[in-house]
Amino acid sequence: MNFRRYIKYLIYNYLPGLSGSFPYFGVRVFFTKGSKSFRAACEQGIFEYSNVQVLTHFARSGTWMFDVGCNIGLMSIPVLRQTSEVNVLAFEPSSNVLPSLEQTVKASPFGTRWSLVSKAVGASVGTTSFCLSSHQDSLFDGLKSTHRATLTAKVQVEITTLDVEWDKVRRPLVSVIKCDVEGAELAVLQGAANLIQTCHPAILLEWSLTNLKAYDCDPSELLEWAAQAGYELFALPYAIQMRTSRQLVLSMLTTESFLMLPSLSFERHS
Repeated sequence: MNFRRYIKYLIYNYLPGLSGSFPYFGVRVFFTKGSKSFRAACEQGIFEYSNVQVLTHFARSGTWMFDVGCNIGLMSIPVLRQTSEVNVLAFEPSSNVLPSLEQTVKASPFGTRWSLVSKAVGASVGTTSFCLSSHQDSLFDGLKSTHRATLTAKVQVEITTLDVEWDKVRRPLVSVIKCDVEGAELAVLQGAANLIQTCHPAILLEWSLTNLKAYDCDPSELLEWAAQAGYELFALPYAIQMRTSRQLVLSMLTTESFLMLPSLSFERHS
């Protein structure tokens, strides 16, 4: 972290009267002291900049983005700021960050364009256990413990599907889905079959070897899902197309960010 960014971190993390929130793309973002999400934003300047570029490229005016695993909102805010007339429906079940995220959404200048669903997302509707880390390690909260942070508690949360929530907002055109749920990404896709078949959105997701182990999920299952859904898979940030399981696993050694786009042949016949 360079000197200026380190001073920013100290001011907004510790200075009385200023600590607990920081300016980000013109929005006051609230966070818990010591939050690794906030620290990463300070270190990087723009949190996950290359992924933000992908989201803002594919989020079209007059459409919606679904942000699954919103945390403190660092991926939603740039899209709302830089792309006019885009609506974001954000999903976040973690009690570690919900109070802060609710404050941020309420105080943001985006009005009704940014809505929050305080539920987990998966393949079916109901209730489920949810694993919490410390407030500082909320980035690693999820349906199962991946051991990337120390498990502090298990709580019960509501779980929904993207198809159900898409129906609730009257089935708008969704141009992009961002999904970062610590290993449960495949279940999120399975619960969005109608949305994806209808809207053919770009899908940016985390796909981590460490996280998938907790779900007994083979990395190749993403390639299988993509083939069945008519999508092509690309490793970011260099947009290298993944064609084999071996290629995918090798790419996962250096990146956790992947982009899925409808295949050209699928689009021609849809």
